[in-house]
Amino acid sequence: MKIEDLVKIGVGGAFLTKEKVEGLISEAKKRGELTEKETEEIINNMKKESEQKMEEIRKMIQEEIKKQLKELGVATKEDIKKLEEKFDKLNVKK
Repeated sequence: MKIEDLVKIGVGGAFLTKEKVEGLISEAKKRGELTEKETEEIINNMKKESEQKMEEIRKMIQEEIKKQLKELGVATKEDIKKLEEKFDKLNVKK
C-alpha cells in the first residue's frame, strides 16, 4: 500500500501510531515515491484530519452523555441556574 492510499483512507491514519506513520513515510521517501514537500503535506493533512476526527468523537460523546443524563432525570447546570433564579425572585418578593 502506498502512503497516498493511506492518506486517502483518512480515518485509518487517525488510528495508526505515530511511529507506524513515520515508518511508512520514511520508506516511501527512500523508494522515491514522495518528495520532502509531499511528506510534509501528508503529515500536516494527517494531523489536521486526526484533530478533526477527535473533535467529532468528543462532540458525539458529549451529546450522548447529555442524552443519558436527561433520560436519568439528572439536573443540568442550566436547570439549577433556572431554579436559583426563581428562588432569588421569590426571596425578593418577600
